[in-house]
Amino acid sequence: KRSTTGTTEYSIFDKRTSENGFDTHGKIAQKIKRRCMKVLGFDEYIEGHTDGLQILRYNKTTAYTPHMDYMTDRTGTELHDYDSAHRGGNRFATILLYMSDMGEKDGGETVFSEAWPPEVPESERKSMSRALKELRASGDASMLKSGSWEEKMVATCRSKLSVRPNSARAVLFYSQHPSGAEDESSKHGGCPVLGGEKWAANLWVWNTPREGFEGSPVKEHIARQQAESGMVTQTNQPTQLKATFRNTGKDSAFKTAELYFDESGYWGKLGHDDPPLVAYTYEGHKWNIKVGDNFVKQFVIGASPVQEFLV
Repeated sequence: KRSTTGTTEYSIFDKRTSENGFDTHGKIAQKIKRRCMKVLGFDEYIEGHTDGLQILRYNKTTAYTPHMDYMTDRTGTELHDYDSAHRGGNRFATILLYMSDMGEKDGGETVFSEAWPPEVPESERKSMSRALKELRASGDASMLKSGSWEEKMVATCRSKLSVRPNSARAVLFYSQHPSGAEDESSKHGGCPVLGGEKWAANLWVWNTPREGFEGSPVKEHIARQQAESGMVTQTNQPTQLKATFRNTGKDSAFKTAELYFDESGYWGKLGHDDPPLVAYTYEGHKWNIKVGDNFVKQFVIGASPVQEFLV
């Protein structure tokens, strides 16, 4: 579907013309998300610290103007506290995965609009006017309207720091300074595709549990207002519990076991040689063990804040 923007009320943005979808619990998505968390130094995988894996498709001429992944409450009325420089939580890292090979003149780069290419001497940096003049002379973007935001963005992509997509290449960048303050140098965009088709995926990782998960930071005055009005908020929802699933290796029937939430949410491998799996879940939730094509065992989460289940 057409890509959208926003925090709670997602809307179409005329300068984001790509298409996207999310995969939260598919087998491949779970593997990628866990690997990304390891790259970032997390000791364990915590679902609430990530968004779903976003899958992106850019057809010819489509693009996304430079933007921040760091989220902002523009109205000041949202419950979640996004101010990560203090007690809030926000996206602190983005891992962008490329699934297409783009040629030198095919466009589709990821551009960091506030940064210059490190290998270009300051005296040789291109101004926007020069970059536009060279672009028009080349004819590479002749399919774009002269003076359009897309054409200007191609010029930005050819003058500022940009990364060309190649299959299996990944880009990691941070949206926060070590202090938690927003790092505006992470402003980036998806350059217009001039030839072929671009596929990519990205994972956003948060410095705290994101909105809707136990432990996510909230604005206390908004929480009080919502509680007084009788609204159900994350401050008065059921408590999230920690469940650890471990294979003891004693029963050969579970040598190639896999863990699922209910029967559709793949969580990970839980065979004899696999590490324990941790999930933050709720009382009454059902977790299932699958071997081959069959579900062979079920665990029901109890009331204890920390629980362990063995196969």
